[in-house]
This record gives sequence, C-alpha cells and structure tokens, in this order.
Amino acid sequence: MVQLSFHGAMASVGCSSVLVDTGVERIVLDYGTKIQETPPIFPIPVTGKIDAILLSHSHLDHSGAIPIFHAQKNGCRIYSPMITRKLSELLWLDSIKISAEEGVELPFNKKDVEETVRNFSYTDFHRPFKLKKTTITLFDAGHIPGSNMPFLDTKEKTILYTGDYKIEGSRLMKGADTNLPKVDALITESTYCDREHPDRTSQEKELVRIVNDTLANDGVALISGFAVGRIDELMLVLDKYGINYPLYIDGMAKKAITMINQHKDKIKDPKSLDKALEKVEYVKDQRMRKRIIKEPGVILSTSGMLSGGPIVWYIGKLFDKQNCSLVLSGFQTEGTPGKTLLETGRFINEDMNVEMKMHVRRLDFSSHLGRKDLLGFINKMNPEKIFCVHGEHAEEFSQELKEKGFNAIAPVANDRIFNI
Repeated sequence: MVQLSFHGAMASVGCSSVLVDTGVERIVLDYGTKIQETPPIFPIPVTGKIDAILLSHSHLDHSGAIPIFHAQKNGCRIYSPMITRKLSELLWLDSIKISAEEGVELPFNKKDVEETVRNFSYTDFHRPFKLKKTTITLFDAGHIPGSNMPFLDTKEKTILYTGDYKIEGSRLMKGADTNLPKVDALITESTYCDREHPDRTSQEKELVRIVNDTLANDGVALISGFAVGRIDELMLVLDKYGINYPLYIDGMAKKAITMINQHKDKIKDPKSLDKALEKVEYVKDQRMRKRIIKEPGVILSTSGMLSGGPIVWYIGKLFDKQNCSLVLSGFQTEGTPGKTLLETGRFINEDMNVEMKMHVRRLDFSSHLGRKDLLGFINKMNPEKIFCVHGEHAEEFSQELKEKGFNAIAPVANDRIFNI
C-alpha cells in the first residue's frame, strides 16, 4: 500500500512538503519554508529515516527547509537538475544572511548547507531513474529554470506532484509538459484556482508604457521582482519592446541570472537572453547606486515584495519623486511592505514610514497557471484521486472538483494519512 502524508502548504502557500511511503521507501517531495514570517515557519517535521528528497524547484517555499535534515543528521540523496541545486544553494545562503541580520537563528547553518549540497544527485527531464522500488521521471513544470514535476511509479500506483507549474510559456520559459503518463494520484498546486491572470501581452505593454512615460519625464523606473525567474523575465520583455535607456540589475538576481545562463537548455530562447544581457549593466556597489538614480533609467531589483534587498534603498531615495515610478511585478503577500504599500499608499518597514509620491503600479507576471489552465490540466489527466495544495482556496476548489465528479481532497494539518 502506498501512503501520502502532507506536511505543509495546506490551504495556504508556503512550507510545501509531502511524504510518500511506498512500504519500501520514504520519499519527501519538497521541504519548504514560509519566508514572509519572521522567524520563518517550517513544515510539520518529517521524522524517521527518509530515502530520498525530490526537489521540484529552488524557491524557498519549496526548498528552504531541506538543510534541516542534515542539521539533524537525517540527510539523504536529493534529486533535481543541476541548476536547481545551484539556485537553491544561493537562496539558502541568502536566507542565513538575512536571518542573521534580523537576529533570527535558523535551525541550520552554512555547514549544513554545504553538506546538503554534497548530497545532490543530478537528474534531468524525461530521464527515468530508480530507487529501491520506485521509478521516477521528472517532467518540465514551466515555472522557473529547472522546475520539474516528479512522476513516481511505485509499481502499485503512480503519482504526479506538480510543484509550481505554468502551462502557457513566457519570454523566459517554455510551458509545462502536458503529454504525461496516466496517474492514479495527482498532487497539484491551486494558487490561482479561483481566478485568471490578465492577458500577458497587456501586462507587457503596460509595463513598457509606464517605463516610457517615466523616462520621458526624466525619471527613474524602478521595477521589483524575484531574483529567480522574474527579473530575467522582465529584462526580456523590456528588450523585446526596444527600451533604449540604461538598464540596470541589482541584488541577488545578478548571481541567479549568471547561473541560469550557464544552463541554457532550461530556458526557452537562449539567444534572446544573451541579446538582452548585452544591454544590461549590473550594479556593483553603493557608489554606483548613487550615480544611477541621478539620471533617467530602468532599475530591476530584488526583493519582489519589498521586504529587503537593494529595492528598499532605492525607495528611500526616490519615494518623494513624482516623476519616478515603482512597478511591483507580481502578487504581494499579506503582511509584506509591498502589500501594505498597495493598501495604504505608504512604504512601511522597520526603518521607514513614508508616503509614496512615486507612481506605484502592480502588474501580474506570475509564473503560476491560472484557473482555466488548471482545470484543463486536471480534466486531461483525469486522475483517480486529486490532492489540492499550495492555495488559500484549496478547500473550495476541491469541493468544486467533487461536484464535477472527481475524487478530490484538500488536506489539512491533522496528521491524516491517505492511502492511494
């Protein structure tokens, strides 16, 4: 009998983790954190010996707690593409740095990260590999470079864990694989199960309009985004539309883009990325920051929800400039400075509480699929059981799926074990 237990991302986003027990192996699918909280929230602990971790992608809400296993001397092999390991290591080390600055002690340290990194086994899309009993194949999830959907064939049952996925392609990414084997159990994200995304072309054109208007007024266009998979997407959009002004990238995105560019097979159009990078200048230091805000230009910077990174410094210098703009490139989680800004018109953190005179706009460059594609994917897969996770409306969505004739469940944190 194959059993599933859920350890995070239940009726919420963050702390993604599922334990698959085949009776022969215990396999962990992701082990993330909820990084918007201070200190971060971690999954319900997975105890006892584990045989493998399958990492769907590097974002901390899926990867952020993995070093805990090595801190607790319960490490094992971690399977993912190489780019996922590189990006995960970058984000783990950054989380240690940020936590130290905030006076928060994480349950792992740099040595634990180093040990975790040594335990990666690299695999790639569409290349099956076998554990003791289970054969695993990773399919492209189309979310960020390296993101994958692990497919597990235990001989008794088949399971597909989507992680985060996007069916429709973007400037940076191809869409997710959709020609997939038959599955008995589908574990799917449901982040946007209740709504659609705006048309991507309309979002691109609006971004370009805001940038052009700002530059025409001799202002600075400041654009926030995630280091992994978002800043590079925005850079490609601006290049496609021919923005002919200085374009700067600041923050951890500099290292992330360099890593991604070393794994060109994980992006849609490597030549476009190379072309866009020719026009980009990386911000090297504080002296350069002070210089570039004195003239019209475009600055892409982390963090995406304004909770840290160089973007905070730029806001501190430009908040009262009516000819400048700030574009938030995606969803802003409750309690983050970005969300507070949209609700109140003020930028508020530990060091600042100011009224924004800059033009502020939120756009939607999400790398998750919307409701229509989610329902289409489920209908196409037609699994025997569906587990809805990673979404604030997962429970309502599972009820809707039941009404459509599916055997759907939205797990809750009650230690319930599911047989499949």
